Amino acid sequence: MKTKRTEKYKNDGVIVERNLISQEDVDKVIDDINNFYIENKKLLQEGKDVNYANSDKTIINSLHRLENFKGYHFNDLAKRNNILKIAEELLEDEPELISIQAFVKPGSIGLPAPFHQDNAYWCIEPANGLTMWIALDECDETNGMVKYIKNTHQLGVIKHIPSLAPGSSQIIEEKDLPKSKIFTPRLKPGDAAIHHTMNVHGSNPNKSGKQRRGLLICFKGKNTKRNESLFNRYQKNLEELIKIRNKTL
Repeated sequence: MKTKRTEKYKNDGVIVERNLISQEDVDKVIDDINNFYIENKKLLQEGKDVNYANSDKTIINSLHRLENFKGYHFNDLAKRNNILKIAEELLEDEPELISIQAFVKPGSIGLPAPFHQDNAYWCIEPANGLTMWIALDECDETNGMVKYIKNTHQLGVIKHIPSLAPGSSQIIEEKDLPKSKIFTPRLKPGDAAIHHTMNVHGSNPNKSGKQRRGLLICFKGKNTKRNESLFNRYQKNLEELIKIRNKTL
């Protein structure tokens, strides 16, 4: 079924969905992110489950693989009907959860995310997946909101190189970035930017004094499969990058 939403998603590779979740949901997610870290920090592997914004490792920049920890409100959101229906509409397939992440990018010291395509990490074929980036604060270019390069989801896999940037093990060099319009949405808490797994995106550091927290819920179509050879190679490279990163910090 074609709608204005699906047409824009197919054309641009990214759309904005206003009021995807309520302010009450936003407050619950923020509380749960804080509680999650307090309750599980001893179990979290740096570089895979958590990345820090400071050298003392006391301020979180991002949390990953949250789908593996049950009993939190962000797990409930990933099963909510309105979210699943939008994912199904855009994927044109039954949605399956890939991951839940939180990029909290604290004020003044929040780290950048170099440009990349999500499928450089996911390795799904066909590349039919999406990320719902849900704002937990007011987000725009002043506090490091994600920048999306429109139409790049139609270009196939762009060359990535290994990166030592925390949370971004594969990145696209500036010389290889596609020449297209960059879109930086302005989001209020509860709004979401939804992008295709092949869309090229990244973000600047958060040099403002404002928080820039986002919850990411990632889905793939049921009729996709992970290329295990590519994924295992990525995981092996990630292990090596984490070792190198830890030695240099």
